[in-house]
Formats: sequence, C-alpha cells, structure tokens
Amino acid sequence: MKNPLKTFNKDFLPAMALGITVTIGYGTVYYAYAILLPYMAKDLDISLSEALGFLSIGVFVGGLIMPVWGHIVDRFGGKWLMTIGAVLSGLTLMPLAFVTNNYELLGAIALAEVFGLSILYSVAFPSVTRLKLSVTPQQSISIITLFGGVASTIFWPSTLELYENIGWANTWLVWGVALIAVCAPLNFYALNRPEHDIQSKAKKQPLPYTLVAKQDRKKALFSMVVSFVFAGFVLGALMTLWVTNIQGLGHTAAMAATAGAVIGPFKTIGRFAEMLISKNLYPLVTYYLSVALMVAGLVTLLILGFTVWGVLLAAALYGMGDGIKTIANGTLPLALFGGEGYGKLLGWVNLVMGVFSASSPFVFAWITETYSGWWSFAVMCACLVMAGVFALLIPDPRKRSRTTFNIRKSA
Repeated sequence: MKNPLKTFNKDFLPAMALGITVTIGYGTVYYAYAILLPYMAKDLDISLSEALGFLSIGVFVGGLIMPVWGHIVDRFGGKWLMTIGAVLSGLTLMPLAFVTNNYELLGAIALAEVFGLSILYSVAFPSVTRLKLSVTPQQSISIITLFGGVASTIFWPSTLELYENIGWANTWLVWGVALIAVCAPLNFYALNRPEHDIQSKAKKQPLPYTLVAKQDRKKALFSMVVSFVFAGFVLGALMTLWVTNIQGLGHTAAMAATAGAVIGPFKTIGRFAEMLISKNLYPLVTYYLSVALMVAGLVTLLILGFTVWGVLLAAALYGMGDGIKTIANGTLPLALFGGEGYGKLLGWVNLVMGVFSASSPFVFAWITETYSGWWSFAVMCACLVMAGVFALLIPDPRKRSRTTFNIRKSA
C-alpha cells in the first residue's frame, strides 16, 4: 500500500497555506462586520444603516487601491506584499477596538479595508500564479477558494462567541493579532519560492489556455467586466438582505438564518466539484456553469421560496454557483489574457466591480422596503441573467483557433 504522504504533491502546499490565510482574511476584514457592526452601532448611538454605509465607503476606498496592489504583484511578486500586508492588516484592524464616534468608525473601517484587501483573493490569485509549480494555476486557485468557502461558516459563529465573552472591542484585538501571528508567516512560507519572470518576453510562463485573439481583446474585456459587475452587484447585497427577504416570503428569522448557513458549505461543494473537473473545462465554461447555477437558485426561490424545502434548494444551488464563480473570477481573466499584467488586470477589474457593488445593499434594501423581498430577489435574478447574457458575448478563443486551423488546412 502506497504511503499517501509520499505520493502527495508538495506543490499544492502554497495554495493550501494561502487558503488558510485568505479564510482568516475574509473572516476578519469582511465577515466579522456582519456580527460586530450592529452591536457597535448600538453602543456608539448611530443607526445600523449608517454603520453599514461606512462599511460600503471603506470597501470602496480599499478598492481604489487594488490596481496598486496588482501592479506590485506583477512587478515584484506577492511575497512581501502579502506578508507585510497581513501585519498592516492586523495593526489597522485594532483601532476598531477604540472608536468612540461615527467619524472614528468611518476612518478605522477605511484604513482597515485599504490594507485588508491586500491579503484576499485578488492578490493571492496572481501571487500564486507566478510561482514555478508542477500544478496548474487553475488548480492552485481552486484550492485557495476551497478553503475560503468556509470563512463565513467559521467566523460568524466564532466572532459571535468572542463578542459574547469579551465584547466587540477585544474581539477586534484578537482578530488583529490573528492576522499578524498566523497570516503573515504563512503568506511568507507560501510565496517564498522561485517565480516565473512573466515580465520577460523570453520567459513567459506557459499556460494551458488559448488566449483571446488581439482583435477580440477589447470585446472580451468589456463583456467580461460587465458580466462580473452584474454578478457582483447581486453578491454585494444578497447575503446582507438574505434573512430579511426570506422572512418576507413568510418564514421565521431562524429558518432564514438556517437556510443562509446552507450557502457556505455548498460554496465549498461547488468549488470541490470544480477542482475535480477543472482539467476538462475551459474557464469560460466554468463561468457559464456558475452563473447558470446562481440563476437557477434565484428562480427556484421566486417560484418555490414560500416552502421550506424550496428555500433550502435555492440556497444550495446559489451557493454552488457562487462558489464556482469565485474560481472563475480568477481563472477567466488568466485564460483570456494570459499571465503578463495579470495582477494589475485583476486589480482594475475588482476596482470597477467595487464601485458598483458598494451601492448594491442600499439599492436592494430600497426595493425590499418599497415593494417586497420577493421583488428584491426578482431584480437580483434579472441582474444575474444579464451577467449570463454578457458572458455569452465573451469571444471564445478556442473557437477562433479551431476556425483558423480549418481555414489554413483547407488552403
């Protein structure tokens, strides 16, 4: 019987290490707010909508820096950015423990998000892609997201447990220390290895993809970004309004929360399934699949959402689609445009997505309050359909390469 430790490919370890740090990153600089902001707003005597508005502003400000982080990865690699970024993320998260008014809260959130975004997917993906590994970039990205899919499942209950025992101020301090003590050394370990010189024309990293033709690049980039924006606009609001909207369909808050908890594990299931079949799927096909599953989830919710099993089925379908989409967000730009400038491209794409996504909680909250949760879900579904339409407009490089081959062969 073979020893599994001897057959294990050690080139998976960088992605596994980054998967752990990204999970902690999302749990502390993203999901923790959902638990702690309501209590902070109450203690600071400000409205929850105002506190959520500060979070949207903070994410927007952090998003403005994303092209800079992407350029740094392209120029120097991600080792020092993600290592120092983890330390600075921890240090800038700690001031949240000491805020006393709304202005300090806004400033602390904005500062935390600027550095917090330097240790998440949009930096981890191009960083691991640069490494000289025997595994493909798509495999590494899939593994990272496989870990990241459980961030909400782990950090929502653990953050609540910490709050109930030590309060919100000390909870922020604990998470800040975790970023410094755990994420910084793991990021250094993961990325402290030889890299491809993707800036050198003579030493470009070989990729298992047919890149989009030069004449199709503008159309591909526009269609991809618009599709990502429509999908991201939904993702920015759905989890925030999930419980409220599901209650509007006639369910209890407990049932809504239970159904919401189903989404996280099914994200992981979707990513694991993608990892198993990714060798046989071009990333554009993966993206089609992700959008189709998310649309199927919301259509199920609109038709069967008044039943318990309908809500659970919808949550499972949406979760799988959302999980796969996170992978496609990283692999599709790489497959279409290649590794050169990949970090900077992801930075700009995430900036555009962030500009629109920042307003989505307010837009869909207005729809819910003015009309109903059902109509809010209906508009979300329409946005995802539009994401699918623009996805279909992305030129498929494989078709052009096959057409070119056939023309040359016939000639």
